Amino acid sequence: MILRWLLPLGFLGMLGVIVLLALYLLKPQYKTQTVSGTLIWKRVLLRKKRQRPVLSHILVFLLQALLLIAVSLALAQPYLFSKGVLLEDSEYVIILDASASMRTRAAGEEGAVGDTRFDKALKKAEEEIDRLFAKGDGAVSLILADSAPHYLVNGAGRDRRSEIDSALRSAICSSGTADLEEALEMARGQLDANPYIKIFLYTDTKFGDMGSALTVVDLADESTEWNVAVLGCDVAVRDNEYEFGIRLGAYGNVAIARTMRMQIRGADNGDGPSNYELKIPVSFEVDPDSPVREALTTVKVRATDPKYGGEEGRFFDTFEEVRIEIPDLYDSIPDDDVYFVYGGVKDKIAVEYCSAEPNTFWQFGFSTLTKNLGGKRKISFREIYRDAGETAERTGYDFYLFEHAIPPEIVEAGLPQDGVLMIADPNYTAAQANLGFRVAETVTLPALTGCTASASHPLLRYNDPSAIGLTQYKRLEMTDPLFLPVLYCNGDPVIYVKDTGDVKIVVLAFSLNMSDFYQREFMIFLYNMLETFMPVTLDRYDYTVGERAQVNCKGVSMDITGRGTVTLTDFPAQYLFTEAGTYTFTTHFGSKKDDEVRKAYAHIVSDESAIFGESDFRIVLDNRELTGDAGRSLLFWFAVAAVLLLVLEWYIQFKDIV
Repeated sequence: MILRWLLPLGFLGMLGVIVLLALYLLKPQYKTQTVSGTLIWKRVLLRKKRQRPVLSHILVFLLQALLLIAVSLALAQPYLFSKGVLLEDSEYVIILDASASMRTRAAGEEGAVGDTRFDKALKKAEEEIDRLFAKGDGAVSLILADSAPHYLVNGAGRDRRSEIDSALRSAICSSGTADLEEALEMARGQLDANPYIKIFLYTDTKFGDMGSALTVVDLADESTEWNVAVLGCDVAVRDNEYEFGIRLGAYGNVAIARTMRMQIRGADNGDGPSNYELKIPVSFEVDPDSPVREALTTVKVRATDPKYGGEEGRFFDTFEEVRIEIPDLYDSIPDDDVYFVYGGVKDKIAVEYCSAEPNTFWQFGFSTLTKNLGGKRKISFREIYRDAGETAERTGYDFYLFEHAIPPEIVEAGLPQDGVLMIADPNYTAAQANLGFRVAETVTLPALTGCTASASHPLLRYNDPSAIGLTQYKRLEMTDPLFLPVLYCNGDPVIYVKDTGDVKIVVLAFSLNMSDFYQREFMIFLYNMLETFMPVTLDRYDYTVGERAQVNCKGVSMDITGRGTVTLTDFPAQYLFTEAGTYTFTTHFGSKKDDEVRKAYAHIVSDESAIFGESDFRIVLDNRELTGDAGRSLLFWFAVAAVLLLVLEWYIQFKDIV
């Protein structure tokens, strides 16, 4: 336990002891004087009888002096601390803003020059640490404020200076955001334990006054720093062609005009890929009198627009990559002068359909599904016409849909291995193909009977089993235990699924003609089929640094290449984008198919391109704030002591008089 005085000025009250002593020393003394008679001696003797003894005088003086001391100590606000060595100006907490905007440099004639703001923060932090240790022993805590603030060192003294220096050298400025609020909360935890602590925040964000314990060092310099950024690009299809809405921002003292280049690579409308380049004049000017110090604009571009170098009739259905760049900017952050757009390559789903009694509902269902997916997938449907002598293929498709009978060439050559096999209303040929089951009998129901599901399954994620009605189905005898029943009718399984990773088989033990499955539930079922067995790799292709993407895989594994390579085998998976740039997602199908490649772009958060920021976050960080289990005040007990001394002094005074 350590006693500290929160208001040392209270000790000035002890000057009252000196004043009290002076009053006693300057008390009037008796003088010898000639009197006219002896009658006066009666009064003198009476007074002498009532005079206090010397001991009583001393005791009263001591009580009065102790009373003054107790009052002055109470005014000094005594506080008993339970942890930490609380020496004023002996402990520093240094917070380093590691957000992307701290990579800002001074803008030069040929690009950004000099130290980054983060470099300056490290140097200033080192200088402050030198001043602290020059006074004697002390302690330093370093907090790196990125998206998840954490201690680089905590409570390191002069004997750990090498550890502090190593932490400063290894500190890295991120491409993401900084959670300064959490970092300041961490510092407040230190302040609760030691109210004399000093907190330094090195940042480029302006804060209001947040207390005497915090010193905010603003490293932004509007005289030498400015930035122009490509903030993002919204892609839409208008009148059967792509329209790119390019969002731009300018920050600081900016008044320039440039030509933005837009390169479209791998544009294809079925005639083969082509590359195009558009040139878009852009200008930026920030009002110097504006308190916001920024200018935002959106430019909409089509490849057919002649004013940008486009050509009429230049339509394309897909594209591999769009590169947007504002060259020759020479601003303070070059990383956001370039932006990439991906996602123009649609997932292609190839379906082979072969039936002894063709049903148009299958083709209609996949065609409708393509339209409902908003162009994200391109589904090709090939029907095998047996009457025309066509034969079924066992390779090259994503879905193999065999209705009623298994084609004899498939029975002879073997089942497809590179896609999902779907058997609808199977007959005796299922046993010949060694599918793992055989048809036992056909069950005819007296009326349309609804289905049930014993447990949830991805194939029925959005389906209502009771809305699927059957009038007839096949009762199957399963010889392969890996088949899982997912839908029942009349107590019998009517949909089975086998999914072992390498082998994916779905069995519908009924005909669409003997059901009402061809209605709404049928479309939902086909959608679930795609999402379960052929999920899109990414739900979108533009992300911000620090964001997580859900990754799916149609194959057996996936390599993700960005700042290094990561291999994933369990899906769905989460992937964190840690740096700005292009990331490549390569799906491996083993020996069954060629690898599939998709790309995504991670860019810095728009707020980080705005290099002159302000925060309305408020937190009180005063050196006198005491919370939690830091200790307890002794003011009450000193006040009680003063009252007791006063009562005792009064008692002695009264006793002597009486």
